[in-house]
Parts: sequence; C-alpha cells; structure tokens
Amino acid sequence: MWRSAWRFLRLRLVLGCIFLFSLSYFLVKTGLMPFMGPGPDMEDQVLEEQKFSAYRHIQWLSDEAPGDSEINPNNKSSSVIVDFCRNTRQGKTEVTDDKGYTCSHGNLQSNGCCDTSSGRRFMCDACHVANGCCHTYEGCVSCCLRPEQKTSLLDVIQATSGHRLRHFLSVKDQFELCLLKCRTSSSSVHSENKYKSYDFKYCYKQEPSGPFHK
Repeated sequence: MWRSAWRFLRLRLVLGCIFLFSLSYFLVKTGLMPFMGPGPDMEDQVLEEQKFSAYRHIQWLSDEAPGDSEINPNNKSSSVIVDFCRNTRQGKTEVTDDKGYTCSHGNLQSNGCCDTSSGRRFMCDACHVANGCCHTYEGCVSCCLRPEQKTSLLDVIQATSGHRLRHFLSVKDQFELCLLKCRTSSSSVHSENKYKSYDFKYCYKQEPSGPFHK
C-alpha cells in the first residue's frame, strides 16, 4: 500500500516538474517572462515596430490646419492667440519657442512665447543646411521645427536604435523631438572626446560620420 502511494506521488511530482518546465520555457520564449529570458530583445523588437508608426503618434507642425498662419514661415504676424508656449529656456542670450520663433530674452513674453514682431521664425542661417548641424542649440531647434523637416526627422528615427530610440519615441510632438535631437550626444563626437565640428555641433539630422567644416 505504501509502495503504491509512493509511486503515485512520485508520478505526480514528475508530471508537475514537466509542466512547470514547459510553462517556463513558453513564457521565456514569448517574452512574457523578461527577467528570465530575452526581455531586452523583445523590447527592442517592439521599439523597432514603433518606428514605423512614429509619423502618426508624433504631432507635426505640417499636420496643423492649413489656415493657421502659425505654420507659415514667411508670415511674421499671427492671427492665432496662443495661451502658452514651451521654449528652450537654456540659451544665454536667445530662446526658441515651440512655434519656431527665436528671440532674445528681452523679447520673451510672460506666456513663454517670443514676441513675433521682433523674433525670427524657422531660423536656419546659423546652420549647415546640407547636414543639418547648427552653430547654436536655439538655431538648431528653430530650423528643426520647419514643417518640411518632418521627412528628415523620420529618417533620423529610422536610423536610431537602443536607448536613444526609446527617448525619441516617447515625445508627443515635433518640438519635443527637436529638443532631444539638437542636444549633443556621443554621435556629436569622434575619437571619443572631440566634436566633429566645434562650430556646428547641434544637429537635427543624422550626424555626419566624421569631422566636417561649413
């Protein structure tokens, strides 16, 4: 009797172990147990898939209503009342707001927007337009906000992977993407600690592969 009971328990234990092993194997392979298996790979795969929908979930200036004078780079006046603007803040002498206007701190209004009568919009004159690198951070963000830069920014997202891609895909609009892209990064340097260009180190396009001059 005891021998039969022991055989029964042993069989149940064996079957239970087989079941647990099979379940664990399934969870690991499907990525449902990331801490035990290919979780990072699964996350990278999800990020890669999200690249192709970036044009939909990011709000682009080119997608705004065509009647909105705010998207016309040649229109210095605006009939649109803006309650609040985000801006770059950090510039020593200038700032760029989320409509693409660059102005001095003295012409920055209390709502965070540049005074459009004194600011310049979508300013690219301090940029190397061919490779998308600029002399100042504020100039980079302003030029990056041009509606026609959408294609270049989507190309940047497509060419990016890993940690930086995760940041790019977390933005909600073109302004936030330009803020991130124009910051210097490991892609801005060569030979570990030298800028590819000390005059044009803020880039809204994919950074050049080596040193360059305007």
